[in-house]
Amino acid sequence: AHVVPGHTLGSTVYELSNEGTPEQPAAAFSGDTIFCGGCGKLFEGSAIELHTSLSRLVQRLDPSCRIFSGHEYTLMLLTMCLRAEPTNQIAREQYRRAKELRSRKMPTVPTTLADELEYNPWLRANVDQLAVLCGCSA
Repeated sequence: AHVVPGHTLGSTVYELSNEGTPEQPAAAFSGDTIFCGGCGKLFEGSAIELHTSLSRLVQRLDPSCRIFSGHEYTLMLLTMCLRAEPTNQIAREQYRRAKELRSRKMPTVPTTLADELEYNPWLRANVDQLAVLCGCSA
């Protein structure tokens, strides 16, 4: 388990390793910490705590790790990604894919850490940028 204060002070990401089945990627159940295209709103933690937690997860999880978030917020969050990075073609393609999946009542999760690093600005932001993205002060 990874303790990841930010969304709440007690936020935790549970990682299931692929030990014994290396052909399968690991899985992380991120609750409200990482979403497809975003991260959890700050309720109790600070932008600094969230930045530290996200940075640690990026360092500790394998890029192929499948991330299962606690909610289906993908279209809303990818819209925010495109506002933050309007020229990010990978985010634009992910938005089209998510829209098509949701039109068929299909889930957009899981995602992977490698994919999120391509289009999720919250995972690539420094602490000041993260504070702006979260609409708060660092």
